[in-house]
Amino acid sequence: MILLRSMLCPVWRRMGLNLIKPILRNESTATTTNISQPVSSNAHRPMMNNALVFEYKDRILPVVGFIGLVQFIAFGFIAHWSFYLFGTVTAKESTLTSDSTLLERAAVIVPTKKFRYTTNIVIVLLSGAIFAASIIYPARCVRRLYLLKDGSSIGLVTYALWPSARKFTVPLSDVSVHTALKGVGIFQKLYIRNQRLSHLVNSREGKFYNKSLYETVIALKRF
Repeated sequence: MILLRSMLCPVWRRMGLNLIKPILRNESTATTTNISQPVSSNAHRPMMNNALVFEYKDRILPVVGFIGLVQFIAFGFIAHWSFYLFGTVTAKESTLTSDSTLLERAAVIVPTKKFRYTTNIVIVLLSGAIFAASIIYPARCVRRLYLLKDGSSIGLVTYALWPSARKFTVPLSDVSVHTALKGVGIFQKLYIRNQRLSHLVNSREGKFYNKSLYETVIALKRF
């Protein structure tokens, strides 16, 4: 009724506006409060999922251990073959001719028995060192780094062959980084308490999803 009269008479129009303004103001205030309340509550809500901080993808590292195993087996056959091959050489310096083979000349320089064992030891040690490096290096490279939802631990995923070193969690109090991320080079070393070897964060080829979180929360010098 007030609206109808306000349309017909200027006096009633002013009276209608004065009566309607408080109602509209209260409705707009209530609407604004209802909309803004969930936003503020979501901002202070604790983290529900683990936060992926760093990721490094490499196609070769997952198969480096297999390559190392193959070369170790191959060099083992070579060592076995060379041991018996050098055992068949019985040349002497007095019997060397222009047609003598390289193996016969080598057997003259080094005694045959000593040469056989020396060659096998060198081959086995060299292939064993390569095999050990192909296992240890992928286990040190960080594939993914998470800040867990509790905010006090991190989750590490590496390229290790065995499950216990491939995925594990560590409290932040047991993690320490001694160098700053800027100007560190290719790898930044991530030290874990009671572990001899550090873990490697590839700062050049890896991707940081939250670098500030990594530098201010994870990569701190604690010991």
